[in-house]
Amino acid sequence: MIDIDVRATRGDFELSTAFTAPSGSITALFGASGAGKSTLLEIVGGALRPTGGHVRCGGAALTDVAAGLFVPIERRNIGWIFQEGVLFPHLDVAENLDYGARRALDRPSMPRARIIDILGIGALLRRHPHQLSGGERQRVAIGRALLSRPRLMLLDEPLAALDAPRKLEILTLLEALRREFAIDMLYVTHSLGEVLRLADHLVVLDRGMTVAAGPLDNLLGRTDTPLLSQRPDAGALLNLAVIANDGIGNVTARIGTQSLIISADVPRGRSVRAYILANEVMLATEKPSAISVRNVLRSTVTRLTQRLDGSVLVELSLEGGGPADRLLANITATAAGELGIAPGRTVHALVKSVSVDAPAGVRAIETA
Repeated sequence: MIDIDVRATRGDFELSTAFTAPSGSITALFGASGAGKSTLLEIVGGALRPTGGHVRCGGAALTDVAAGLFVPIERRNIGWIFQEGVLFPHLDVAENLDYGARRALDRPSMPRARIIDILGIGALLRRHPHQLSGGERQRVAIGRALLSRPRLMLLDEPLAALDAPRKLEILTLLEALRREFAIDMLYVTHSLGEVLRLADHLVVLDRGMTVAAGPLDNLLGRTDTPLLSQRPDAGALLNLAVIANDGIGNVTARIGTQSLIISADVPRGRSVRAYILANEVMLATEKPSAISVRNVLRSTVTRLTQRLDGSVLVELSLEGGGPADRLLANITATAAGELGIAPGRTVHALVKSVSVDAPAGVRAIETA
């Protein structure tokens, strides 16, 4: 488990944040530029001393200001990945990887050949950093960090310097590494897409303060965190079990006692995470018939939030689902008034079934 409760001052900026995250998870640190995400990584990694609080990882205390404890950066056993893959320029790829392995000291070694295979860097071993593309350098940097067998990996916007194809490539690799090695990661980003693709846990920072922290599906789909609910891509994340695959590109997934049809090709019995944009959800006060929309989910209105653009974001609890089974619908204030949308009202949420790779709508990611 990661347990962080720290305070720090840097010039005029003050950081005060506290959260915990479960072992084996990817925790996204999310917020606008200047929110304190990178400063927090520096504190966790030992590059900056906090003025108060503690940092614990896997039961080991790395910083405890009250007890006078501060483990030096070189003894923290933490892997760092920066925006641009930082490698030793005078060493080739194999030697950079060997450096990471030597840092493991007496800890059990990581499977070097397996890591090279997953990262697809076998053909790069005799090249030097200046001979690599940005995506290749980042893959090597990840491999070097992993070979040191870190207790925790800190990733500071690792995709920021890459183009779209390379971003997708690295995201796919990080997913594979998470599945195989279950290493705790703190992942700094201001991209909601990266959060949805990778994270299990979310910490939202604003001007140095934690404004929300918890499991990803618990936070997305709520309207009480403005940094999330006021975004144009606000939506809800659903964890679904696939119960049928029609063989032509559509799956049916269970959500509580109801079901959702998604355009995807995932085997029956597997799990998916689907992100549904609030702008792709319509509301009806009576169950519609003879319509083209394939997904109609009975729901209860739990909260209404006025958005800065004048629209109303409606939080919905799905009938027959658990506490995290929620949707958001973005409707006009006029529509909310005419339909009598209010907390406690039973409505029917109409959700379009769209392609997994579409820029909007239902995005499904296979998780197990």
